[in-house]
Amino acid sequence: MILKNLFQNQNQNEKEEESYFDFEIICEQNKTSFKTHKSILSSRSDYFKSLFNSKMKEYQENKLILKDVSSPILFPILNYLYSGKIEINLENAIEILIFSSKYLIDELIETCSNFIKNNLQIETVVDILKLSESRNLNQLIDYSYQFILENFEEFIKTSFFLELEENHLNSILSNDEIATDEFEIFELIIKWGKHKSNINEEKEIEKEKLQNQISNIIHKIRFIDFSKQQIAKTLKRRFNSK
Repeated sequence: MILKNLFQNQNQNEKEEESYFDFEIICEQNKTSFKTHKSILSSRSDYFKSLFNSKMKEYQENKLILKDVSSPILFPILNYLYSGKIEINLENAIEILIFSSKYLIDELIETCSNFIKNNLQIETVVDILKLSESRNLNQLIDYSYQFILENFEEFIKTSFFLELEENHLNSILSNDEIATDEFEIFELIIKWGKHKSNINEEKEIEKEKLQNQISNIIHKIRFIDFSKQQIAKTLKRRFNSK
């Protein structure tokens, strides 16, 4: 409680501010400044611990300017570093997770990940999967895949299925938990491929390249027993028809 008050009441008077705070964090987006303590930051975040040990420019100037976060997100995070408490909701969870993973706040990563797990939805699972991969959050990656598998029949009826990347599709469709008919899976892959073809038309990605990509996906799925000739013939027919 004392540490929480120390952070929240930081601007009560100038003498107290000058006497105790030794590091300033500035949100460039909002032009907002927060007075902090190196000892608190370094004890709660491996990023700040490394920063202060490196004697970099920010350490010498006692100041860090952040361009990738707004003050409404940074304030509760800094408050958490002092108090160990934070209010996470559907509006701020992803931004807090991104920040905490970038700045290596392990406890907050776990807290955010657990909140996201408990509130995962079909509408958000692909975005969460991609974010988790970009931040190497393995537990959240596994949970996202499991969520898709458990809700597979509903998931494939939505447009969010089409936003999957090739590696996602391989992992999901190769899983033994899927009980969908192989012809339906084949149709799903073609639907996914045609969607990717449409969104990439402006980049002049060749249909042949995408068809080869789809063919590779199909061959990696054990229970689809189609010959290469069958696949090539079907893909050529489907992609030449609009």
